[in-house]
Amino acid sequence: MTLRLALCVCLAAVLVGCAGPTTVPPSSTPPTTTVPPRPGQPPPNVLAAEVTWMKQLFDGTPVSIASEPDGAMRVDVPLNFSFDDKSNAPKPPLRAVMDKVAASMARQASTKVHLATPGPPARGAAMRSYLQGRGVIGLRVVVLAPPPGDAVTLRVVPGPVAIDKLDDKSLPPPANAFPRAGQKPAS
Repeated sequence: MTLRLALCVCLAAVLVGCAGPTTVPPSSTPPTTTVPPRPGQPPPNVLAAEVTWMKQLFDGTPVSIASEPDGAMRVDVPLNFSFDDKSNAPKPPLRAVMDKVAASMARQASTKVHLATPGPPARGAAMRSYLQGRGVIGLRVVVLAPPPGDAVTLRVVPGPVAIDKLDDKSLPPPANAFPRAGQKPAS
């Protein structure tokens, strides 16, 4: 019996030691929390493959490709590679970029492209016309006001997605939409 009692005491001591608080060494990266997209909104990384593809295509060139926090793909082309001083016609380097943007948009059916170019508004119209000639529907091309700086910006923006099922839990709570029982409505 004493041996059995001694084994139980030892086992209890081991179990108590294991049940103590555990410490996890601090990591260098903060924990990431993924927030699901709102109904009808595309996931933030829907264009990640397109960004990677474009970066590989234009690696080693002055064309800058970046992913933006809202999920858009931003493409900046220096103005001296985009247009001649007094011309509204896109130069071959800008046309090459627009060809790839059009190909990307063909794969992403709900995207739009926002164009912004320094200089006269006719440059934006010429870019829009060029993209339409590459099969991009005119409603998917938005010409914006001239940006600050010396670059032509093409911003491929993911469009809304179809809602398969609306989850009521993701909707915000109503803010006094209806008066409570016994309460008079505000007038």
